[in-house]
Formats: sequence, structure tokens, C-alpha cells
Amino acid sequence: MSPPMSFRNITNYVIPAKAGIQTCRKDQIMVFFLILMFVAMINPVFAQSSSSSLKATAVSIPGGEGGIGFDDLVFSSELHKVLVPAGHTGKLYLIDPASFAIVSLGGFSSSAAMQKGHEAGISSADEGEGFIFAVDHGKQKLVAVDLKSGAVAVSADLAGDADYVRYVGVNHEIWVTEPHDKRIETFSFSVANHSMSRAAMMMFVNDGPESLVIDPLRGRAYTNLGPQAAAIDIKSHAVVGKWPNECEKSRGDALDEQRGFLFVSCGEGKAEVFDLNQNNKKLSELATDPGPDVISYNAKLSHLYFTSSKNATLSVLGVSAKGVLSLLGQAQADNRAHCVVSDDQNNIWVCDPPHGQLLRYKDSL
Repeated sequence: MSPPMSFRNITNYVIPAKAGIQTCRKDQIMVFFLILMFVAMINPVFAQSSSSSLKATAVSIPGGEGGIGFDDLVFSSELHKVLVPAGHTGKLYLIDPASFAIVSLGGFSSSAAMQKGHEAGISSADEGEGFIFAVDHGKQKLVAVDLKSGAVAVSADLAGDADYVRYVGVNHEIWVTEPHDKRIETFSFSVANHSMSRAAMMMFVNDGPESLVIDPLRGRAYTNLGPQAAAIDIKSHAVVGKWPNECEKSRGDALDEQRGFLFVSCGEGKAEVFDLNQNNKKLSELATDPGPDVISYNAKLSHLYFTSSKNATLSVLGVSAKGVLSLLGQAQADNRAHCVVSDDQNNIWVCDPPHGQLLRYKDSL
């Protein structure tokens, strides 16, 4: 596609240097404004806000030369590491955001060729109490790796195909979402005994669950159940609240725990903010590029990060004290970029599945 005309080109085209015929001026002015409207339509406001300060640095993942089916990225504030489940490679990589040093953990299933994140190896992981918990699709197991030894300490069979895994420290539990079976499977974990056992009760839901965010401050977990957002009590495992998320396609969630803001991404291209302290009141929404999935939030900067798997963009949204969203800038990403995470160094990490790497941006906005 040819670049849109600049304002200078439009002016020169519509109003000739020698405009001596006054009867043409009204028509010329009308054409001028019609062209301006056309340019505005093909260049939405958010697309014009791209920031040249968001530059990507490629961080290659060992074994990713043929591509990696990334799905979930997590930053561990305890370890100060980005957790990167690397799909078919059979490895979980821990990246130091300050030095870019990479450490790998093994013991997971692997395959020779790249497959989608939910079809091979590991696609989701979380950290808690000195262990890494990961879902292994090849073995259909939940695996706990002891960080001291780097070895698998214990594993347990999963009842279905897993999506997200999150550690709930207050309960010493691991929660695993299984959207195809419309449930969340929970496991009790003993650090002292290195034992893992499935909880007696599974959480069954009508639709979803899509995404999973833990809120220790309020004793809640949040997920999307089709066109609704839902709050789950951590201790009782009961769904204690539902409200419309106004998405045609519910995708990822992120949380500002201190301010009580829950962020929801809609696959059609929309960001939303709900106030958990005001009965889940909707505070604002903002149109984004279509195709967002996993999203992330930097509480220190009050910045929300969205990627577009359709327009190949990274968007940085500002969040005001009242929960109002605004676009601060955009950058180029890969056209299959659907996962993003931020760290404590104000870096943004975006997955680049076809190239088996992560794109790292410094948030200076």
C-alpha cells in the first residue's frame, strides 16, 4: 500500500498556486476537507500515536531456530526473572531482564518440529516458594521443578488439556485452567514433603475459563467466562461474582492489585477497565488493534500492554488514577505476537513465535 498523502501534498494538490478563478474555490475547499476525512478514516487515531522510542531488541531462545509455539509469559518478582515456556524445545527458560542472561530448566517433553503452544512441550508456568510449576502437554502432567536442584521434584496427572497454570501462595495450591472441559483443576502442594495432590473439588464453569489472574489482596481470582468476567473466592473455590465484560471474544486479563483495576482484552480489538472496589463498575474502554490475547500491566508506570496478532503491533496504554485509558505509543511486532509481559526494569517482552525469539522493548513513554 502506498503511504498516505502528507498535509503538504494535499494542499498543493487541491489549491493550485495560481488560483485566480474564484468560482472554483468553494469546490476546492470542499474537496480538500473530503480528502482530509478520508485520510483520517484510513489512519485511525491510535495508529498515528506510534512512538519511535519503542525499539525492539531480539532475544533469541536456544533451540528456537525453527520457531517456538509460545503461549504464556510470566515475570516472577521473587526471582526477578522472565519465565519463558519454550514449547516443543522441552525447556523452560529464565531470563534476567538486567543482563539478558538465560538459564534453562529441562525435564519436559519435547518434539523435533515447532507446533502450536497447546500441542507440544510446555506453554505455561508460574513460580512459588522456590519451585517452578509448569503444564506439560506431551505428558499431560503438572510438573514441579525445584529451583535449588534444577530437577523435577514431583508431577501429577492432569485430567484434561491445560491452558494457564498459576500458583496461589495463600492456599499452597496450583490452579490449572482447562477450557475444553470448562473447568479449573486445583492441586495442593507441600513444600516440606515435595508432594502434590489433586484437590477433592474441581471448579466447573459454563464457558471458558479464559485467562487467570490471582488477587491475594482481595482473596480472589479472576477469569473470563465467555461474555462475562468472573471472580472466584480463593479459599472456597466458589464463583462469587459475574458481570458483563462486553467482549465479543474474551481474551486476557491483567490486574492493578493496589488500585483494584481489572483489565480485560477483547479479541475484536478493545481494552476495558473495571473497578473491583466499586462493585466491578466499568471505568473506561479504548479501541485497540484487533487480535489481542495475553496482556500485561506495569503498576509502577501505570502502563498496560497489548499486542495485535493481526496488525503486528505492540500498544502501550496509559491508565489514569480514575481508570481512564489512553494510547501512549505503538511499535512494530510480529504478526503472530499474541503474548506480552513486563518486568521490574520497565522492559516489555513480546513473543515472536515464527522466529523462536522474544522482542524486548524499553518502556520510556
